[in-house]
Amino acid sequence: MSDALAIIWACCSLAVVIMVARLVMGRYCKTKWDTGDTLTAIAIVCVFIRVAFTHVLIIWKTNNVEDEYRETHVFTQREIYQREIGSKFTLVARSFYITLLWIQKTVLLMFYRHLVRDMPWGKPTMMAFGVVFAVTFSASIISTFVECRPFHLYWRVVPDPGNCSQAIVQLYIVGVCNMFTDLMLIFLPIPVLIKVRLSIFKKLQLGFLFSIGFMIIIITAVRIPLTVQSKASETFRITWTTGEFLAATFVANAPKLYSFRHLIQRRNSTSFGNVNRTGPHIQQMDDLETPAVSITEVATMRVKQSDSSGNSRSVDQSVDTTTGGGDRPLIS
Repeated sequence: MSDALAIIWACCSLAVVIMVARLVMGRYCKTKWDTGDTLTAIAIVCVFIRVAFTHVLIIWKTNNVEDEYRETHVFTQREIYQREIGSKFTLVARSFYITLLWIQKTVLLMFYRHLVRDMPWGKPTMMAFGVVFAVTFSASIISTFVECRPFHLYWRVVPDPGNCSQAIVQLYIVGVCNMFTDLMLIFLPIPVLIKVRLSIFKKLQLGFLFSIGFMIIIITAVRIPLTVQSKASETFRITWTTGEFLAATFVANAPKLYSFRHLIQRRNSTSFGNVNRTGPHIQQMDDLETPAVSITEVATMRVKQSDSSGNSRSVDQSVDTTTGGGDRPLIS
């Protein structure tokens, strides 16, 4: 197995481990199966499909080769056949890569939905995010199939199909859409984080958790120019995109996994034994058993109470009743 294949399989395996851990911990914590879990299960299936196509195209290669190699090499019929199949599989792999990225974005959006759903701006914001995600996903998928005209140039080996199969335009479109939507997700919880009554340290802790999406933006920003420099190497491109997908999987599932950890700790203590359910927007005890409420949403209750009553003193009193005195249980 080549180094590239080993890296790809390792990244995909780690991504699957992260997603399986999310699903297993959800069942261990007895949380309800939600949309995020369904999307995660779909993503696991997509990972196996993509890695299967990727494995073949890396071994059989594609029609994307250096000009010097094309001028000096004589392609056999078997090699032409294999490279044509590999080139067709490249289109499939790119489509699944885009699908996987946007699934992870949506999984993270579903987590954030619990934080903003009762805010005055929550519903229109979620609708706007849905529209933007749909538009950027569609643009990314369409760009995968429109660069080569006629269409068969995507897999033609001889004669030279030109540069369209290198998909440089698609590279930029997907990259820009990916970074833009990641920035949207990073900024989404900031208003809640600013308004919530927590210590500076705990705000920084949550801020770090919410801002790890910058990792994907950095990877994408580095990957694009490097891919342009190595535009004749499909193996290089796929290796980087697979690493980027692993980072996206970690970013999308980190808040949920962290909340599961906090939920397990909370269940092992009596800190949350008595929850004040009298506030206008206080979650019921059943809802508090969901991981999305475990750290950030319990804190967000303070904002919701403040918004509904406009009385900071009553908020403080409710918080003391809810948490047993202060911020202690919200973050560990």
